[in-house]
Amino acid sequence: MRRFFKGILVLVTAAPFVCASIAQSESAPLPIEAPKTGLLAVVNKTDNSVSFIDVASQKIVNTLATGQGPHELVLSADGKWAVSTDFIGGDSLTVFDVHSQKVARTIELPELPGPHGIRFLNDSVRVVFSSGKSQQLGIVNILSGKVTGSIKTGQNTTHMVTLSKDETLAFTTNIRSNSISVLDLAKGDKIKDIATEAMPEAINLHTHSNELWYGANRDGKLLVVNPESEKVLASWDGFSFPYRVLFNHDQSVAIVPDFRKHNVRFFDTKNKKEIGLLALEKEAGPQGIILHPSKDIAYLSLNLKNKIVAIDIATQTIIAEYPTGNNPDGVIFIEHQIH
Repeated sequence: MRRFFKGILVLVTAAPFVCASIAQSESAPLPIEAPKTGLLAVVNKTDNSVSFIDVASQKIVNTLATGQGPHELVLSADGKWAVSTDFIGGDSLTVFDVHSQKVARTIELPELPGPHGIRFLNDSVRVVFSSGKSQQLGIVNILSGKVTGSIKTGQNTTHMVTLSKDETLAFTTNIRSNSISVLDLAKGDKIKDIATEAMPEAINLHTHSNELWYGANRDGKLLVVNPESEKVLASWDGFSFPYRVLFNHDQSVAIVPDFRKHNVRFFDTKNKKEIGLLALEKEAGPQGIILHPSKDIAYLSLNLKNKIVAIDIATQTIIAEYPTGNNPDGVIFIEHQIH
């Protein structure tokens, strides 16, 4: 009888710990599996090239030449075209036929040198891009290779670009003028400049709440500003180089890689709270980052390690790695591989 009650006591005492362990395992999400179909493409800065990487085999399957000093890479909404900005010495855009994995054309930009930040418009034919040397935002038809418009920012080192959801507005960071320019794409005019913290670079528009999220490099800050009132809604410090700002699909999470601290920080965009930090390997040098077309997976270039890592945003864990050329930066994900 004494043994029986002793066993009951052990079971009752242990039960809360067992339940807690089960509850914890049930509530903690597991990392999702990295996709096994599709291609990554990434610019290799010092190689002056773009590499195509098969995500199933995790191997480079093709490498194509760009102009000199490529930095950014974008994909058209229809998945047919990719364009690199040939920033350092190239003064050009390189257009890639994604289906054939060939260079379709090079677009020289003598009047808009130093192209850097770039976005495709939804027509999959035109791109808008910054020209830091000429203090302008350029618009090019990639099929004709013709410049169809430009808007003067009048600011120093116009660098990164983001767009409003309806594509009526563009926002550019101007690193050495400490400002963000608001540009009317329909009228071809500048609306205003918003004063920022020193050396703004990374920028993205949270379209659900109409908030600009940007990084200020000099003092290592991430800030959120209302583009209409220009009021600062939130800010975080402790960065060294907040290189880019990416949102997940429902825009509930902001992901910010720090190039010099070699980590990635995560933020709750609604409550304006930091929710996590992913430490990368030593001297990783995170740079270009893109979201998978349908999954909450971020693909991040590690510039100093010559590879891309896939990050499950929900669990803030690395779930796959892919090789690149030398010093990767701008990256895209091509959902359907076409042979």
